[in-house]
Amino acid sequence: MMNKVKGEDSVEQTENYWLENLSPQFATLIIVLVAYALNGPAYPFVGNIVWLPLGAMSLCFLLFGFRVVLAALLATQLSEFWFQSQPFFDQGTLILNVFGVIGPIVAIASMRFFKLSNFFDGSKLIFQHLVFLAILTAFFNTIISFFVTSFIASNDSSIEPINATLFIKNFLIGDILGCLIVLLFAAIVVVPLIQYFFPRLVPSE
Repeated sequence: MMNKVKGEDSVEQTENYWLENLSPQFATLIIVLVAYALNGPAYPFVGNIVWLPLGAMSLCFLLFGFRVVLAALLATQLSEFWFQSQPFFDQGTLILNVFGVIGPIVAIASMRFFKLSNFFDGSKLIFQHLVFLAILTAFFNTIISFFVTSFIASNDSSIEPINATLFIKNFLIGDILGCLIVLLFAAIVVVPLIQYFFPRLVPSE
């Protein structure tokens, strides 16, 4: 009888470990990959009209915390390899992707540090706070991307010089739209589904 109880406890501990540690990583990998697949070709030196992956990463950091940052980075690398035909270990791509995950982290951390908002009301995402997060994330990502791409372009004669005005305008608009689309869709569809099937994964604040 004791062995049976111990066996049941072991199974429960394994399930809890998967739910609390591994499933957020796997979910982040899938969410970011899907965002890249839906978004289409990337134009890192010009900008996209809509950039869904930024919103996908913001969503994952909101839901699962910064512990999934490596999963998000792996997803961006795999996406560049599968969908953009970039070498997996290309130095320039890796640098852009590393700095690409920083924008959402800085935005979320800043809002939490200065206590500008709570992102959740119970288990529901708050729309007005998501809008502010989208704008702030887009701002940080645009500034970071501008300096990083400018540095890369200045050290690669095959890349044309960056047009600062065009770059900032395109990135800012594309990032804001990408964040808003993903975060608002998540608030309406994704989070309720996660709450229903995996309620412990959805934070309460």
